[in-house]
Amino acid sequence: MQTHTRFGTLVLALVAVLVPALAAHAQSQLYVNANIYTLDPDNPRAETMLVDNGLVTAIGSSEQVRTAMREQGVRVYEKFDLEGRTVIPGLIDAHGHMISLGALGLGLLDLRAATSFDDVINIVRDRAGRAPAGTWIVGRGWDNESWPETDLPHHRLLSEAVPDHPVWLSRVDGHAGLANDRAMQAAGVSGSTVSPAGGEMLLDHLGEPTGVFVDAAMSLIASHLPSGLTPDAEACILKAQEMCLAVGLTAVHDAGVSPEEIAVYRRLEAEGRLKIRIYAMLHGRDAPEYFETYGPYDNFKLSIYAAKAYMDGAMGSRGAWLLEPYADRPAAPDAGSDSPDGTPYTGLATTTPAEIEALAVHAFNHAYQLNTHAIGDRANREVLDAYARALESTKDTRPPQTLPRHRIEHAQLLHPDDIPRFAGLGVVASMQPTHATSDMRWVDARVGPARAAGAYAWASLLKSGAHLALGSDFPVESHNPFLGIFAAVTRQNPDGIPAGGWHPEQRLTREEALRGFTIGAAYAAFWEDRAGTLEPGKLADFVVLDRDIMTCDAADIPGTKVLWTISAGEVLYKAR
Repeated sequence: MQTHTRFGTLVLALVAVLVPALAAHAQSQLYVNANIYTLDPDNPRAETMLVDNGLVTAIGSSEQVRTAMREQGVRVYEKFDLEGRTVIPGLIDAHGHMISLGALGLGLLDLRAATSFDDVINIVRDRAGRAPAGTWIVGRGWDNESWPETDLPHHRLLSEAVPDHPVWLSRVDGHAGLANDRAMQAAGVSGSTVSPAGGEMLLDHLGEPTGVFVDAAMSLIASHLPSGLTPDAEACILKAQEMCLAVGLTAVHDAGVSPEEIAVYRRLEAEGRLKIRIYAMLHGRDAPEYFETYGPYDNFKLSIYAAKAYMDGAMGSRGAWLLEPYADRPAAPDAGSDSPDGTPYTGLATTTPAEIEALAVHAFNHAYQLNTHAIGDRANREVLDAYARALESTKDTRPPQTLPRHRIEHAQLLHPDDIPRFAGLGVVASMQPTHATSDMRWVDARVGPARAAGAYAWASLLKSGAHLALGSDFPVESHNPFLGIFAAVTRQNPDGIPAGGWHPEQRLTREEALRGFTIGAAYAAFWEDRAGTLEPGKLADFVVLDRDIMTCDAADIPGTKVLWTISAGEVLYKAR
């Protein structure tokens, strides 16, 4: 197994700390009578696995493992008969948001189940009725595309129903928010307020705010939220950890954390309370100073050598940056008028390409990875161009034999000419299958059927030689990875719609989908020498399931139940 040069010393450091960290495991563990999918191409199936000091030390047939035990001198072990149950490598979500998920789990107002604007209003009214007047009501998850009337809402009905509490509700994609009149008053926002670069405050035909703020304009309201409205970071992380372990996630790439939240992660790790493996991406604005001060960090449960930047917004809220105008908003509306002013509307660039290039250069020269959010085809092209320029300008200055492994997060809409560039530039495509099956309802309307052929192009990327890492973007989507595997192999929602799948030519095989949530995600974090497959020398991160997801009816994959979640040989979740 070839160790990547880029973080080779960090991998060796992990090995140095691993055995002491797991010394509490006094016995080896022997798992027998199992249906194991190893994802190791040299040994794809197994029935028996030996774990010692948190590592897989032998795996294969019963006879092969018994022979290895004799050779290793294993005499004392704990035996587990899995009675034919299916075992897969520990699942890794390559893009999630732990604190946001934990906040919902701890009671932040959750609007994801609302099927109409009236539902949203009723949920908010109920919460406001139990809070003193003047208290901010904060929630997230509304999705106008799930309502009978799919237009973005106007605050008027919400403001009439909840007049005495400032209300701020983030859209499901996190790239737009809705404020009521009381919140806009508290923030000093009016029709004359100027939207910041990379954002848009939507106006109605009278030139007054509709209450919807897109991308950078969200700060006009969000910057006025008082502190203490949501649970603290530690409580959110621990709650999210509990939720993730229960669905078979042994690791999460946390996409966008602050230095203060990094400090919480490090404290939890030091105290032994961080059980899930975390690959933390610092906010791009904080990364240069942080890495110049502290450098990369890689330990048993926590890795910190990545930054998260943004090139555009989201397609659902029409903030994604496109090469051609939106099919359902072909021109930018003139302020204060329903009629377009003739300017083609192609979305929002939330950062300049020059800033992405500069951050990529800094990342190359300071030993960390840059992961850039890009959804529209223009945004993806600009990021690929910026990465290419950074590669060229640092070829003589970056550390010798550095492997280019920057990432694009989401990569939802790609021009056909840009698909092969991922592999050519060594850029990882970090994508979320359930986004496709949530968004397929309106993608054709946004970009037209011709461009929609380049949407969520997982199979095309794989065929081009790109590395594909899969995740969920929770809590935008469910954190349950089996919903993602199902979406990847069917291109359908859980109700089996549409028949045959949406753009079925982009479906993945079950093995490709599982690899995306395991070895693909491990590769995206420079973890391929420690996780992602079950083979000797790697961490014993694995999941025991109630069904064989590789052979069962595809419609049964979403209902998969996790029986055990095990990380480095430690049982972290066991179904009751």
